[in-house]
Amino acid sequence: MKKKVTVLGNGLVGSVMALDLAADEGYEVTVCDARKDKLEETVLKSKGKIKGRSDVDFASPASISAAVKGQDLVIGAVPGSLGYQMLGAVIRAGVNMSDISFMGEDYRDWDAEAKKYGVTTFEDVGVAPGSSSVLIGYACSRLDEVEDVTYYVTGLPTSPQEPYNYKLVFSPDDLVEEYVRPARTKKDGKIVSVPALSGCKIVDFKIPGLKLPKMEGFFTDGSRTLLDTIPSPNVTEYTLRYPGTAARMEFLREIGLFSLEPVKINGANIRPRDVFAKLAYPKMELGKEENEFTFYYVEVTGKKDGKRLQYQFSLYDEKDKETLYPSMSRTTGFPCVIVGKLIAEGVLNNPGVNPPEEVGKNAKAVEIFIDELKKRNVKIHQNVVEL
Repeated sequence: MKKKVTVLGNGLVGSVMALDLAADEGYEVTVCDARKDKLEETVLKSKGKIKGRSDVDFASPASISAAVKGQDLVIGAVPGSLGYQMLGAVIRAGVNMSDISFMGEDYRDWDAEAKKYGVTTFEDVGVAPGSSSVLIGYACSRLDEVEDVTYYVTGLPTSPQEPYNYKLVFSPDDLVEEYVRPARTKKDGKIVSVPALSGCKIVDFKIPGLKLPKMEGFFTDGSRTLLDTIPSPNVTEYTLRYPGTAARMEFLREIGLFSLEPVKINGANIRPRDVFAKLAYPKMELGKEENEFTFYYVEVTGKKDGKRLQYQFSLYDEKDKETLYPSMSRTTGFPCVIVGKLIAEGVLNNPGVNPPEEVGKNAKAVEIFIDELKKRNVKIHQNVVEL
């Protein structure tokens, strides 16, 4: 019997996840989104294998619960601002979930409720946090002592164009959150909060087989649960962009253009971020003929049997030329789908609300996870060096 799965959200990533699931004959897929035209596109691409629903109100927990009741699995792909209440609604419907919704709240607030309903959910199962976190969790589980976790992540156009030098490859609102939400890092065992975009430095990766441009890295708030779930006194995430981006975004932030607080202009109350969205988002859309890449590099340093070791992981992926799926959609969506299937098929049975690094503690799950990514031509390179 086919397993029933509902995908909540049909954006750049949600649509790719729905189509990937529909390619598996063992799953019956429904995708929910208010935008009927986008739903029709996804249903058409699936050759009718996907059922589309536009009647689910993501702002209404009751509507979400009713929509997913009786499903075997939910895949969450709503904007971060809606993620927290969506999670609660799915839990109370008694359905397991794998989710990429980048919510500002601590999703573990729902842990007791999930255990009460016997529900397994894995959150932040995208690229970083996401597959990078799975690998970090795995490396930490292999070491006797962990000293440091540092990682770099980006998704960028291969041919940058001024003035943005960026193309939208996931929720634009979540992109802006990277530039405004204070970044938490961990240093010498203490969690500290620093301004987003701070800590800026130029990085030039020399990785065999890859030709990467020079980029700048700055602090962002993607470490999230890694700050307290892994035994490392030092945890740092850097987001990578083309040089000059941090200064430009900091300027826009400081003049208030990213603010959600309404200001009165000619008698009308207007949110500055809505103005930025209206003017900038259309110019940052990724064209069908434009290429882009996703990249991350992870270092986990520690000791094993008295030796000082460093686990190194890297991922590089470009837009799929056949499906035209952006690499960010692939590298964010595929991990979420794979973890969802691992839940549905009983490999991951962890009642409660789990961070992605928890997958890394399950050796069988990690092996399947990496293999399934490889089948989708998303390859992770691993190296262990003695320091």
